Amino acid sequence: MSTRAILWLYEFFWVLALPTALIRLFWKGRIQKGYRQHIAERLGFYESKLHSKKIIWVHAVSVGETRASAPLVNSLLEDGFQILLTHMTPTGRDTGADIFSTAIANGQLQLAYLPYDISCLVRAFFKKFNIQLGLVMETEVWPNLVLTAAKKEIPLLLVNARLSERSARRVAQFGSAGTAIYGAFTQILAQTALDAKRYESLGLDNITVTGNLKFDVEINAAQVDQAIQLRKLLPANTRLICAASTRDGEERIVMKAWLALLEEAPELKEYARLLIVPRHPQRFDGVYQELQSSQLEVVKRSQLSDPDLAQAITRSAVTLGDSMGEMGFYYALSDVVVMGGSLQPLGGQNFIEACGLGRPIILGEHTFNFQQASHDAVEQEAAIRIGNLEELTQAMKVLLQNDHLREKMSVNAIDFAGQHAGATQKILAAIKSYQ
Repeated sequence: MSTRAILWLYEFFWVLALPTALIRLFWKGRIQKGYRQHIAERLGFYESKLHSKKIIWVHAVSVGETRASAPLVNSLLEDGFQILLTHMTPTGRDTGADIFSTAIANGQLQLAYLPYDISCLVRAFFKKFNIQLGLVMETEVWPNLVLTAAKKEIPLLLVNARLSERSARRVAQFGSAGTAIYGAFTQILAQTALDAKRYESLGLDNITVTGNLKFDVEINAAQVDQAIQLRKLLPANTRLICAASTRDGEERIVMKAWLALLEEAPELKEYARLLIVPRHPQRFDGVYQELQSSQLEVVKRSQLSDPDLAQAITRSAVTLGDSMGEMGFYYALSDVVVMGGSLQPLGGQNFIEACGLGRPIILGEHTFNFQQASHDAVEQEAAIRIGNLEELTQAMKVLLQNDHLREKMSVNAIDFAGQHAGATQKILAAIKSYQ
């Protein structure tokens, strides 16, 4: 099938799917009200608050990409650019509102939703904003958006780009159409040499390796200090394991491993504690109900002040981290981190911030979203890889009981994070060539 035919079918599918997409927004809005807000933007209707000729558009689909973009966006703001920051999810937009509140208040940055990838909606988006350069974060490749930018001769860079082996095979199935879409990017700035090799396997030659922006994300000093103050309220021998950014089904795995651990080593009940932080806020209530079935006391972070939380942790309660924007606090509070998204075949979540805080990492088998980083972290003994429930139990046990190993991995984690920093400056250098 020709590239033109594939793109026509893609457009036809989107037009047919639009009513369903809008109904889905309202349905999801039952739990997360943000899905029912700013719907007009998803249909190409915008109020532009940016009037400079130096507008740089950054697309960050959700929370992880928004946080990863922060060092880059802040550098561009310092250089005097106005930023249009687009998202696909309310949590991503809320994160952007929090991180860039000052720039929003002074009119230097505007938040918006990206329109659905239908030609007329995409054209309305580009007509409304005078974009000088576009930066798309990581894996968000929308054919009409990319091809329209190319037709309008707007430089468009795929930044912090990663491509898994599975995704590369999927793109290759579309033949020349897949190559044409990725080839429409002015430049692809890949995280690793492995990612670059996969892009090149598609017949592309517009790739540069710049590293992973997530290694450059600044640690939230206020949250770290808050965690330090809370630790002072806990018994000195307390050891906390944080299951971070867990996804559907992973809390059950963690709890089984935790209960097995306490049964196998009952002496740990005196000082070992568990903190679980689900990835998505709409799952908080469901996870809370599931955890209560364990017969252990479960408390919600959102309902407790720090002194009350310290008391709950002291009396062995399992803590549910049901708050947004406090990941730095949870990492700094903990001694060991079990990384969510890696215990199920979901690709893994970002563990780099935890490494920057010197936290030893326990990774499951499924880290294809961080393939090179996870490999390097294990090689440098900053992380332990586990393959099943029993191995998770044993990894938690050894890291709770072996202070020397935990401290060694902590130093290795900090070194690992520091060695991989610097992507921001490389990406900024690439951006300057288009100004």
